[in-house]
Amino acid sequence: MAVISIANPKGGAGKTTLALVLADEFARNGASVAVIDADPNAVIAKWAHRRDGEGKNTRFQIIPRPDEAKMISTIDQLSETTDIIIIDLEGTASRMTSRALLRSHLVLIPFNQSPIDAELAANAVALVAEESEAVQRDIPFRLIRSRDNAAIATKSSQRILSAIKEADMPMLNVGLVERAAYRDMFDFNATLDELDSSTTSGIEKAMDNAKAVASAVLDAFKEVN
Repeated sequence: MAVISIANPKGGAGKTTLALVLADEFARNGASVAVIDADPNAVIAKWAHRRDGEGKNTRFQIIPRPDEAKMISTIDQLSETTDIIIIDLEGTASRMTSRALLRSHLVLIPFNQSPIDAELAANAVALVAEESEAVQRDIPFRLIRSRDNAAIATKSSQRILSAIKEADMPMLNVGLVERAAYRDMFDFNATLDELDSSTTSGIEKAMDNAKAVASAVLDAFKEVN
């Protein structure tokens, strides 16, 4: 059983997209998966609700924002029957975030490759470090590039990646590439394999990227657990 939290204090960093892509990819390959939607915007829960209204089945379970007091018990109950639990956390530090991190086997910190986003991702790293100190155990984390450019790396992104390497912060070697298909999952209330190539471009490339990211996350989990 794996508990994977996704954290970043900045909106638009790609947390929810990453959570949805990973959940569907893991479930599509046979794992039992649950998503705890702890983001106040409840984007994944709303996505699932719209699917229900359209008569679409969803491969994984979705738990809308639990009460702070029930976060740990929710994770523990799901752990009894679920292979992978993915938690889409709210942006700010809170008791709910703290409790989720306490139960996490791996924390993913997505970031866009801009100086401001990189700085806020560093804040998320600091939050994980604080929780690790509080519970006197390491809480493993990995940075992951979000909205990655599949073709080129800008000079700004090269500087940011160099700084991350110099700081010796662990980062997945695969990023979530900027793809129209990822946006259309929300627009059409669909999974990647439900999208239609007549209305969405680059579906196969998005599926290949999702597979690579999911594989990298599992490798990281195995490395630290």
